[in-house]
Amino acid sequence: MRTLLARLRPSSDTLERAAATLLVLATSYQFGHAASGGRYRAAEFALLVLIASIYWHRSIFRRCASRDVTKVLAGLAEAMAVAFRPDSGMHGSGDRVDGRRVSPRDVVKVRSLFISDVHLGTRGCQAERLIDFLRHHDAETVFLVGDIVDGWYLRSNWYWPTAHNAVVRELIELAQRGCRLVYIPGNHDEFLRDYAGTAVGGVEIVDRAIHRGLDGRDYLVVHGDHFDLVVRHARWLALIGDAGYRAALACNVWLNWIRRRFGFGYWSFSSWAKLRVKNAVNHIGRFEEVLSSEATRSNVQGVICGHIHHAAMHDDFGVRYINTGDWVESCTGVVERYSGQFEIVRWTEARTTLDAAELAPLARAAA
Repeated sequence: MRTLLARLRPSSDTLERAAATLLVLATSYQFGHAASGGRYRAAEFALLVLIASIYWHRSIFRRCASRDVTKVLAGLAEAMAVAFRPDSGMHGSGDRVDGRRVSPRDVVKVRSLFISDVHLGTRGCQAERLIDFLRHHDAETVFLVGDIVDGWYLRSNWYWPTAHNAVVRELIELAQRGCRLVYIPGNHDEFLRDYAGTAVGGVEIVDRAIHRGLDGRDYLVVHGDHFDLVVRHARWLALIGDAGYRAALACNVWLNWIRRRFGFGYWSFSSWAKLRVKNAVNHIGRFEEVLSSEATRSNVQGVICGHIHHAAMHDDFGVRYINTGDWVESCTGVVERYSGQFEIVRWTEARTTLDAAELAPLARAAA
């Protein structure tokens, strides 16, 4: 009896895991129920609690210092408060974040949409541009190809503004409208990999997927971090590199603030610098070759991935290689059109073109 009571103490791993498991099950059900019923604030609240319970279930809290636990809990409380705030970015489905509406004639119907490396929870995330991109594309299936949420950053520095809540809501609305959502976790949101093979609120969580394209090819869809030797075998080096990368992204914010003052468009300093460092270019080339080899081993004719924040599409290694890019530097996504064509959409450039097209009739009318 004493042994049994010892195992049932509040500090017992067994009791803690059981409580965490029950919380995960309860909140995942609540999230799905609220999302399917269109109660988006309740769904956002349930999702935040679900993320916290997943972290708890994986014993992350016990591995962190107590001050880090306090930061995470305080951040979750702040995000919940934002979710219930009256001005928390809850717009109608046709409204953009800046208050303007998306005209139906500007919405492009596509078969599939692939986005990765959004890094919600970081200051470099281009959440408003991503929402604008999603609202201009009506897809049957949306593949979230990893690093959608940045768990590495959120563990010690909580950052979750209104726009990041709006991204979550936009994805909930897509599922509500019947869009299939497939989530393939990456290294920054690896806490979701323990739940591969399950569905949460209509979102399928898988380690990898095979997508049959209308062009007749089968594509392996995977984030790609498993094939990055630095991430697999030198995690400490990856964390150092991540810190340096965030510093470069901070430079992006300031430089583009100055550029806007002078009337210039968006430009990524971090992307420019990365492509001029020989070692980084070599790493990108090696990564593309390894992913293409994995596609060949998987008996498919193409691979769609993310991870390295470098959008590309080519057949250099015998199969079709497609990288979706990211939403912290280049703001790129991949669309599959009903013609079978895959296309990289660079949204900062496409948005400029779209704005020019909207203004052209006004200019002609004024003339």
